[in-house]
Amino acid sequence: MGVLMTNGLNRDDSLLRHWNVLWNELEPARKTPAADVVEDADAYHFYFEMPGIASESVDVRVEDEHLIAEAERKQPQWAKDAEVHLAERTYGTMRRAFTMPDNASHEGIKASYKDGVLEVTVPKRPESKPFKIKVDFEN
Repeated sequence: MGVLMTNGLNRDDSLLRHWNVLWNELEPARKTPAADVVEDADAYHFYFEMPGIASESVDVRVEDEHLIAEAERKQPQWAKDAEVHLAERTYGTMRRAFTMPDNASHEGIKASYKDGVLEVTVPKRPESKPFKIKVDFEN
């Protein structure tokens, strides 16, 4: 007898098998972390959603004028006699790349990880920031 799932379907039902096929087809998209890109006067802030990532697997770099954020989520090792009833979480390498803005500086890029979000701050080049010019008035 199959395991009864919370939605009332038996694990062997064709509808559930069909769902698993569709879910697996979405796998590449699930390994691309959701991102927000926010610009302020001084910098660009890239936020990558990467929950459950070990710090040693995070890699942030600039390569060929692209900001690349990459990390790996390792699959847990289940006991040999364990029976997995549902496995929806994704494992493996997550990767996202953005073309660096023209006015971005390669100097002073910072990255931090907190609460499942990787934040990368890319400062703007000083010469690209607006600045005020003093006007000398003749009397």
